[in-house]
Amino acid sequence: MQVLYTRSKKEIFEAFKERLASPNWQYSFLYIDEEELWNDLHALPENSSFRDVFGLFYVHYTSILPRTGKPKAMGDKNPIFATFAWHLRQIFPEARFIFLIRDYRDNFLSVRKFTFEAPVVALQAYRWKYVARLAVRFRQQYPEQTLVIRYEDLTLEPEKILQEILQFLGLNWNPQMLDNTKYAEVVTEKYGKELFELFHKNLGKPINSDAIGQWKHFLREDEIKMADFVVSSWAERMDYERKFKQWSLRLFLISLPWQLYGWALYKVMNASEYLPVGLKKRFALFLPSLARWFHKVNRKNK
Repeated sequence: MQVLYTRSKKEIFEAFKERLASPNWQYSFLYIDEEELWNDLHALPENSSFRDVFGLFYVHYTSILPRTGKPKAMGDKNPIFATFAWHLRQIFPEARFIFLIRDYRDNFLSVRKFTFEAPVVALQAYRWKYVARLAVRFRQQYPEQTLVIRYEDLTLEPEKILQEILQFLGLNWNPQMLDNTKYAEVVTEKYGKELFELFHKNLGKPINSDAIGQWKHFLREDEIKMADFVVSSWAERMDYERKFKQWSLRLFLISLPWQLYGWALYKVMNASEYLPVGLKKRFALFLPSLARWFHKVNRKNK
């Protein structure tokens, strides 16, 4: 399906540079040579697809990895894209989709430190279940274009899983792909020490399994019970074992508002794709402020 753009190339170019919902993303991080990008945009036919237009931005941003010639493949690992898989496939019909699933309890430990995520275990467990269910449905519908892997498998057998990913993408194996440590300094230089420490502090370390099972040491029992309850049998469907499997009316009543909130939030997010650009942008900027409010309330209660 070819999605033709109706806005001028200049409008698309300027829209791409605008601030997103996350204050941690800045257009300047891409180090784009705007003159070269504009020349390539100008050379595209007027009836080019959105895929062709947007692809040029990926071709032109400066990667921390060395490049030689035109890239064979382009990708984006933003987690929110998992919830827009069907929409993205309409725009990029030949794309490959990789869903990386992590133990929902370790995942909660990881995200609750960020101010753009609400630190509520019932909500985050529901979100995990929502995406896991979506990944399974998408794989059933498009098995040739979908790969679902577990974070734990990737860290325990990085070479084996990475070769599986490369085969899925039609790319060649290179042992240097496992040597991520040498890029830590480059990332720090480009994006600053503060963002590096927040998002990439383990980049300078060899791939390891130290983060697996941290929930056993750092989550309270009531948090584990809540996470196990909300995720329910989807834990086993994704090859994770629940510690607590008994149904609880108390946990159901406590978690219900958060599960309904999570369900409504995803419905509104999907519906917002059809809003006018101005309203969509205001909605996107509102969501992080809601999460920051949660964090503020949480700190006061401690």
